[in-house]
Amino acid sequence: MTREATCPYCGERTARAAEPGVWRCAACGRSFLDASEAASTEHEEVALPGDPTDVRAPIEIGRPARRAPGEVSSAPALGWAIGSSGLFYGVLALLPASRVGELFTARGWVPYAITGISFWALCLLAARARRLARERALLDRDPLHGVSATPLDRRAARREIERLASLPEAERESFVVDRLLRTLRHFAIRPRVGEVVEFLSGESRADEARVDASYALVRVFVWAVPTLGFIGTVLGIGSAVAGFSQTLEAAASLDGMKESIGSVTLGLGVAFDTTLLALVMSILIMFPASAVQRLEEGLLAAVDDYCGAALIARLDERGSSADPTDSSEASVERLARRLVQAIVAARDEAAEPERD
Repeated sequence: MTREATCPYCGERTARAAEPGVWRCAACGRSFLDASEAASTEHEEVALPGDPTDVRAPIEIGRPARRAPGEVSSAPALGWAIGSSGLFYGVLALLPASRVGELFTARGWVPYAITGISFWALCLLAARARRLARERALLDRDPLHGVSATPLDRRAARREIERLASLPEAERESFVVDRLLRTLRHFAIRPRVGEVVEFLSGESRADEARVDASYALVRVFVWAVPTLGFIGTVLGIGSAVAGFSQTLEAAASLDGMKESIGSVTLGLGVAFDTTLLALVMSILIMFPASAVQRLEEGLLAAVDDYCGAALIARLDERGSSADPTDSSEASVERLARRLVQAIVAARDEAAEPERD
């Protein structure tokens, strides 16, 4: 049964295959390329002579990582924060009464919320710092294992892809291994050093944006702690104002006036102490957050340098194919030649009735 396709020019479903990849419409007489055939021909690749591994075989990608590079789960940090907060308040309960203990325990619920959120932020930053130390150690071990000393062609790239994809999940989630895997897969499909450089540049910008976005929760904590302090201030001032109205009502009695003044000062104490606690805890979060983010940016710069020195400088696109036809230009030339042949065949068919 003859296959038919819809002509993109006249819209009639009267186009038939003149030859592989080329269709000719019987209604309008125009020829066009089959999109699927053209795409497969354009990216057609030739196996390397003597290479037992056909480069056209599927690339082993391994198990996908559960998390993106640079991502740290907030749930374990929350668990550590709850435990740390409980331990902190347990120690405060064992210590003698002091001004510091009153700041955390005698000013309502706001200090408890400030302490919990602050410990959550600090535990999250500690987890990020721990992950950064692991990634820095992995980068120092040279993930390419000496391949950087020799030219890296498509066959070697495929072997490295399989090796890197088999690494433990914690290492595959690192910036350097993820960057190497993506770059090597790109090179194995399109062995063009110029394209790989552009691809790496885009990956670098994407990692920078990913790191910046990963600090969104920490920024929320930095915003929430002073906000809670302001809420405590409002609650304290409201309590003081209510106590002051009671003071005016009890002005006739000295004892009643003393009691009402105590409620006023207590409310003002809540207002100022919660503000003080919130400001101090904000500082304790902001300094570590800034330091960890700077370390992470330094790690990304080190990954960029490593990929440039150990990977880009060793890529060998000439050794990726021994067949000069394995190039985009040659593929386009083959398609053009087929199209010309189809046009000539169509012209000859149209000229035959005139000769008759």
